[in-house]
Amino acid sequence: MKKIFVLFCIVSISLKLYAANENYLFGGRQAGMGNAAITLFDLWAVSHNQAGLARIDNITAGVYAENRYLIPDLTLGAGALAVPAAGGVFGLSFTHFGYSLYNENKVGLAYSRMFGERFSAGVQLNYHHLSIGEDYGSKSSVTVEMGVIYELIENLHIGFHLFNPTRTKIADYDGERIPTIMRGGFSYTFSDRVIFIFETEKDINLEAVYKAGLEYRVIDPIYLRVGVGTNPMSNSFGFGLEFSNFQLDLSSSYHHILGYSPQFSLIYQFK
Repeated sequence: MKKIFVLFCIVSISLKLYAANENYLFGGRQAGMGNAAITLFDLWAVSHNQAGLARIDNITAGVYAENRYLIPDLTLGAGALAVPAAGGVFGLSFTHFGYSLYNENKVGLAYSRMFGERFSAGVQLNYHHLSIGEDYGSKSSVTVEMGVIYELIENLHIGFHLFNPTRTKIADYDGERIPTIMRGGFSYTFSDRVIFIFETEKDINLEAVYKAGLEYRVIDPIYLRVGVGTNPMSNSFGFGLEFSNFQLDLSSSYHHILGYSPQFSLIYQFK
Protein backbone atom coordinates (compact mmCIF):
# COMPACT_ATOMS: atom_id res chain seq x y z
CA MET A 1 0.00 0.00 0.00
CA LYS A 2 2.87 2.38 0.77
CA LYS A 3 4.25 1.83 -2.74
CA ILE A 4 0.91 2.78 -4.29
CA PHE A 5 0.77 5.96 -2.19
CA VAL A 6 4.30 7.03 -3.19
CA LEU A 7 3.62 6.44 -6.89
CA PHE A 8 0.32 8.28 -6.65
CA CYS A 9 2.10 11.33 -5.21
CA ILE A 10 4.62 11.31 -8.05
CA VAL A 11 1.97 11.00 -10.74
CA SER A 12 -0.14 13.72 -9.10
CA ILE A 13 2.74 16.21 -9.18
CA SER A 14 3.40 15.40 -12.84
CA LEU A 15 -0.16 15.33 -14.14
CA LYS A 16 -1.62 18.09 -11.96
CA LEU A 17 -4.11 15.65 -10.42
CA TYR A 18 -5.65 14.48 -13.67
CA ALA A 19 -8.36 11.89 -13.19
CA ALA A 20 -7.58 8.26 -13.84
CA ASN A 21 -7.78 7.02 -17.43
CA GLU A 22 -6.06 10.11 -18.75
CA ASN A 23 -5.85 10.37 -22.54
CA TYR A 24 -2.20 9.30 -22.82
CA LEU A 25 -0.51 10.73 -25.92
CA PHE A 26 2.08 8.59 -27.69
CA GLY A 27 4.48 8.54 -30.64
CA GLY A 28 8.24 9.11 -30.58
CA ARG A 29 8.11 11.81 -33.26
CA GLN A 30 5.42 13.74 -31.41
CA ALA A 31 7.11 13.34 -28.01
CA GLY A 32 10.28 14.94 -29.37
CA MET A 33 8.20 17.95 -30.41
CA GLY A 34 6.64 18.43 -26.99
CA ASN A 35 3.52 16.50 -28.09
CA ALA A 36 2.52 19.45 -30.26
CA ALA A 37 1.02 17.25 -32.98
CA ILE A 38 -2.53 18.39 -33.65
CA THR A 39 -1.98 18.65 -37.44
CA LEU A 40 0.51 15.86 -38.16
CA PHE A 41 -0.43 13.17 -40.69
CA ASP A 42 1.02 9.81 -39.60
CA LEU A 43 0.21 6.61 -37.69
CA TRP A 44 0.39 8.23 -34.24
CA ALA A 45 -2.58 10.42 -35.15
CA VAL A 46 -4.62 7.63 -33.50
CA SER A 47 -3.46 9.25 -30.26
CA HIS A 48 -3.31 12.97 -31.12
CA ASN A 49 -5.95 13.69 -33.78
CA GLN A 50 -7.61 10.89 -35.72
CA ALA A 51 -8.06 13.20 -38.73
CA GLY A 52 -4.30 12.77 -39.31
CA LEU A 53 -4.79 9.13 -40.33
CA ALA A 54 -6.57 10.13 -43.53
CA ARG A 55 -3.46 10.38 -45.75
CA ILE A 56 -2.02 6.95 -44.92
CA ASP A 57 -1.79 4.97 -48.18
CA ASN A 58 -0.36 1.65 -46.96
CA ILE A 59 -1.04 -0.73 -44.09
CA THR A 60 1.10 0.64 -41.26
CA ALA A 61 1.91 -0.75 -37.80
CA GLY A 62 3.90 0.66 -34.90
CA VAL A 63 4.91 0.22 -31.27
CA TYR A 64 5.76 2.81 -28.62
CA ALA A 65 7.31 2.79 -25.14
CA GLU A 66 7.85 5.52 -22.56
CA ASN A 67 9.48 5.33 -19.13
CA ARG A 68 8.22 8.26 -17.09
CA TYR A 69 10.91 9.81 -14.88
CA LEU A 70 13.00 6.61 -15.17
CA ILE A 71 10.65 4.79 -12.78
CA PRO A 72 9.84 1.26 -14.04
CA ASP A 73 6.34 1.27 -12.51
CA LEU A 74 5.45 4.39 -14.52
CA THR A 75 5.90 2.82 -17.96
CA LEU A 76 3.55 3.52 -20.84
CA GLY A 77 3.35 1.04 -23.71
CA ALA A 78 1.29 1.44 -26.88
CA GLY A 79 0.72 -0.04 -30.30
CA ALA A 80 -1.22 1.00 -33.38
CA LEU A 81 -2.33 -0.31 -36.76
CA ALA A 82 -3.73 1.68 -39.71
CA VAL A 83 -5.49 0.02 -42.64
CA PRO A 84 -6.57 2.04 -45.70
CA ALA A 85 -9.98 1.03 -47.00
CA ALA A 86 -12.41 2.27 -49.63
CA GLY A 87 -13.13 5.89 -48.80
CA GLY A 88 -10.97 6.19 -45.70
CA VAL A 89 -8.54 4.70 -43.17
CA PHE A 90 -9.30 2.50 -40.15
CA GLY A 91 -7.08 2.66 -37.08
CA LEU A 92 -6.68 0.34 -34.10
CA SER A 93 -4.68 1.26 -31.01
CA PHE A 94 -4.03 0.16 -27.45
CA THR A 95 -2.21 1.62 -24.43
CA HIS A 96 -1.10 0.21 -21.10
CA PHE A 97 0.13 2.37 -18.23
CA GLY A 98 1.25 1.30 -14.78
CA TYR A 99 2.19 -1.95 -13.07
CA SER A 100 0.55 -4.91 -11.33
CA LEU A 101 -1.03 -2.95 -8.45
CA TYR A 102 -2.23 -0.02 -10.55
CA ASN A 103 -2.73 -0.01 -14.30
CA GLU A 104 -4.82 1.72 -16.95
CA ASN A 105 -5.61 0.19 -20.35
CA LYS A 106 -7.34 1.64 -23.40
CA VAL A 107 -8.32 0.11 -26.74
CA GLY A 108 -9.43 2.44 -29.53
CA LEU A 109 -11.05 1.92 -32.93
CA ALA A 110 -10.81 4.90 -35.30
CA TYR A 111 -12.01 5.90 -38.75
CA SER A 112 -10.69 8.85 -40.78
CA ARG A 113 -11.12 10.17 -44.30
CA MET A 114 -10.41 13.11 -46.58
CA PHE A 115 -13.19 15.43 -47.75
CA GLY A 116 -11.66 17.02 -50.80
CA GLU A 117 -7.95 17.91 -50.88
CA ARG A 118 -7.82 20.25 -47.85
CA PHE A 119 -10.13 18.86 -45.15
CA SER A 120 -9.94 15.64 -43.15
CA ALA A 121 -11.93 14.36 -40.18
CA GLY A 122 -11.73 11.37 -37.86
CA VAL A 123 -13.56 9.77 -34.95
CA GLN A 124 -12.55 7.10 -32.41
CA LEU A 125 -14.41 4.90 -29.93
CA ASN A 126 -12.43 3.87 -26.82
CA TYR A 127 -12.79 1.15 -24.20
CA HIS A 128 -11.05 1.97 -20.89
CA HIS A 129 -10.19 -0.42 -18.07
CA LEU A 130 -8.76 0.69 -14.72
CA SER A 131 -7.44 -1.90 -12.24
CA ILE A 132 -6.18 -1.32 -8.69
CA GLY A 133 -4.64 -4.18 -6.70
CA GLU A 134 -5.02 -5.25 -3.07
CA ASP A 135 -8.78 -5.86 -3.50
CA TYR A 136 -9.60 -2.34 -4.64
CA GLY A 137 -11.15 -3.78 -7.80
CA SER A 138 -11.51 -2.55 -11.38
CA LYS A 139 -13.71 -0.33 -13.52
CA SER A 140 -14.48 -0.15 -17.24
CA SER A 141 -15.93 2.69 -19.30
CA VAL A 142 -16.36 3.92 -22.87
CA THR A 143 -15.42 7.28 -24.41
CA VAL A 144 -15.42 8.89 -27.83
CA GLU A 145 -13.01 11.38 -29.40
CA MET A 146 -12.94 13.24 -32.71
CA GLY A 147 -10.85 15.69 -34.68
CA VAL A 148 -10.48 17.70 -37.88
CA ILE A 149 -7.58 19.17 -39.90
CA TYR A 150 -7.94 21.86 -42.53
CA GLU A 151 -5.33 23.37 -44.86
CA LEU A 152 -6.21 27.05 -44.58
CA ILE A 153 -3.66 28.16 -47.18
CA GLU A 154 -0.76 26.35 -48.79
CA ASN A 155 1.54 24.90 -46.06
CA LEU A 156 -0.63 26.24 -43.19
CA HIS A 157 -2.81 23.66 -41.42
CA ILE A 158 -5.17 24.19 -38.50
CA GLY A 159 -6.54 21.39 -36.34
CA PHE A 160 -9.00 20.73 -33.53
CA HIS A 161 -9.52 17.67 -31.34
CA LEU A 162 -12.07 16.84 -28.63
CA PHE A 163 -11.70 13.94 -26.19
CA ASN A 164 -14.62 12.62 -24.12
CA PRO A 165 -17.30 15.25 -24.86
CA THR A 166 -19.86 13.13 -22.95
CA ARG A 167 -17.86 13.47 -19.68
CA THR A 168 -17.95 9.74 -18.99
CA LYS A 169 -17.92 8.79 -15.31
CA ILE A 170 -15.14 6.65 -13.90
CA ALA A 171 -16.99 5.96 -10.65
CA ASP A 172 -20.18 7.02 -8.91
CA TYR A 173 -18.23 8.04 -5.82
CA ASP A 174 -17.73 11.82 -5.74
CA GLY A 175 -18.76 12.06 -9.41
CA GLU A 176 -15.24 11.26 -10.67
CA ARG A 177 -15.06 11.47 -14.45
CA ILE A 178 -12.60 10.76 -17.24
CA PRO A 179 -11.13 14.12 -18.31
CA THR A 180 -12.78 16.09 -21.10
CA ILE A 181 -9.96 17.66 -23.12
CA MET A 182 -10.03 20.14 -26.01
CA ARG A 183 -6.98 20.79 -28.20
CA GLY A 184 -6.46 23.20 -31.06
CA GLY A 185 -3.54 24.63 -32.99
CA PHE A 186 -1.75 25.10 -36.26
CA SER A 187 1.37 24.05 -38.16
CA TYR A 188 3.38 25.74 -40.87
CA THR A 189 5.67 23.92 -43.27
CA PHE A 190 8.47 26.35 -44.14
CA SER A 191 10.04 23.93 -46.63
CA ASP A 192 10.37 20.21 -47.22
CA ARG A 193 12.84 20.26 -44.30
CA VAL A 194 11.22 22.41 -41.56
CA ILE A 195 7.84 22.14 -39.78
CA PHE A 196 6.71 24.31 -36.85
CA ILE A 197 3.67 23.40 -34.72
CA PHE A 198 1.86 25.27 -31.95
CA GLU A 199 -1.15 24.07 -30.00
CA THR A 200 -3.07 24.66 -26.81
CA GLU A 201 -4.69 21.97 -24.67
CA LYS A 202 -7.50 22.57 -22.16
CA ASP A 203 -8.86 20.07 -19.68
CA ILE A 204 -12.16 21.64 -18.64
CA ASN A 205 -11.12 21.32 -14.96
CA LEU A 206 -7.54 22.58 -15.31
CA GLU A 207 -5.55 25.51 -16.61
CA ALA A 208 -4.64 25.61 -20.30
CA VAL A 209 -1.39 24.03 -21.53
CA TYR A 210 0.60 25.56 -24.40
CA LYS A 211 2.94 23.49 -26.55
CA ALA A 212 5.26 24.18 -29.47
CA GLY A 213 7.48 21.90 -31.55
CA LEU A 214 9.95 22.11 -34.40
CA GLU A 215 11.11 19.36 -36.78
CA TYR A 216 14.16 19.74 -39.03
CA ARG A 217 15.16 17.20 -41.68
CA VAL A 218 18.95 17.30 -41.68
CA ILE A 219 19.32 14.95 -44.66
CA ASP A 220 16.82 12.61 -46.28
CA PRO A 221 16.74 9.87 -43.62
CA ILE A 222 17.57 11.91 -40.47
CA TYR A 223 15.31 14.28 -38.49
CA LEU A 224 16.01 16.46 -35.44
CA ARG A 225 13.22 17.69 -33.16
CA VAL A 226 12.73 20.01 -30.16
CA GLY A 227 9.68 21.00 -28.16
CA VAL A 228 8.50 22.96 -25.15
CA GLY A 229 5.37 22.89 -22.99
CA THR A 230 3.83 24.79 -20.09
CA ASN A 231 1.85 23.97 -16.96
CA PRO A 232 4.00 22.20 -15.89
CA MET A 233 7.04 23.55 -17.73
CA SER A 234 8.79 20.85 -19.78
CA ASN A 235 11.32 20.55 -22.58
CA SER A 236 11.81 17.78 -25.11
CA PHE A 237 14.16 16.71 -27.87
CA GLY A 238 14.62 13.78 -30.20
CA PHE A 239 15.67 12.46 -33.58
CA GLY A 240 14.22 10.21 -36.24
CA LEU A 241 15.69 7.82 -38.79
CA GLU A 242 13.96 6.39 -41.87
CA PHE A 243 15.36 3.26 -43.48
CA SER A 244 13.68 0.90 -45.94
CA ASN A 245 10.06 0.60 -44.74
CA PHE A 246 10.93 1.47 -41.13
CA GLN A 247 10.76 4.72 -39.16
CA LEU A 248 12.63 4.83 -35.85
CA ASP A 249 12.13 7.71 -33.42
CA LEU A 250 13.93 8.32 -30.12
CA SER A 251 13.16 11.23 -27.81
CA SER A 252 13.07 12.41 -24.21
CA SER A 253 11.15 15.01 -22.27
CA TYR A 254 12.40 16.75 -19.14
CA HIS A 255 10.27 17.81 -16.14
CA HIS A 256 12.00 20.41 -13.96
CA ILE A 257 11.09 18.51 -10.76
CA LEU A 258 10.81 14.83 -11.72
CA GLY A 259 13.50 14.58 -14.41
CA TYR A 260 13.75 12.73 -17.73
CA SER A 261 11.20 10.54 -19.50
CA PRO A 262 12.72 8.70 -22.50
CA GLN A 263 10.49 7.59 -25.38
CA PHE A 264 10.89 5.15 -28.26
CA SER A 265 8.73 4.25 -31.25
CA LEU A 266 9.08 2.12 -34.37
CA ILE A 267 6.81 2.17 -37.43
CA TYR A 268 6.71 -0.27 -40.33
CA GLN A 269 4.86 0.31 -43.63
CA PHE A 270 3.75 -2.72 -45.63
CA LYS A 271 4.53 -1.27 -49.06
